[in-house]
Amino acid sequence: MPRTRTLLTTAAATVLVASGAGAIAAGTTTTVAVNGVQTLTAGDTSPADVPGVKALRRGKPIPAGYELVGRRVVITKGTTTAGAALRFTCVGSKRLRSFVTTGQAGFQATGTSSYVGKQAVWVLSTPARGATSEGVVYAVCR
Repeated sequence: MPRTRTLLTTAAATVLVASGAGAIAAGTTTTVAVNGVQTLTAGDTSPADVPGVKALRRGKPIPAGYELVGRRVVITKGTTTAGAALRFTCVGSKRLRSFVTTGQAGFQATGTSSYVGKQAVWVLSTPARGATSEGVVYAVCR
């Protein structure tokens, strides 16, 4: 039952959020903050090993053709359930290849069985139980 409620809440948030990032909350005691987009391009240092993309390894330069689009998420967990609905879009002809997170940010893709090859996707970032979560969720585009 909680999973169904989360998915329905996410669907409602996607309609209400025009900016591409917003908070989903059942109360006011949990706070959610989503900060601006960070984009890492060729030559920048990869923040992590990227699953399914051998070319992207932590501490190594990002190869030509790749772009990592990120959103910083800070969720201070109170007594209510909350998360952040994030929309990631690759520019031009680039398509999604993978996702990677740094810090304690977690995510799950919503509304699709596979995001690989799509230009845009919504994901839900939620905190660990009883904890404050902070980190960056990156979409890997190529």
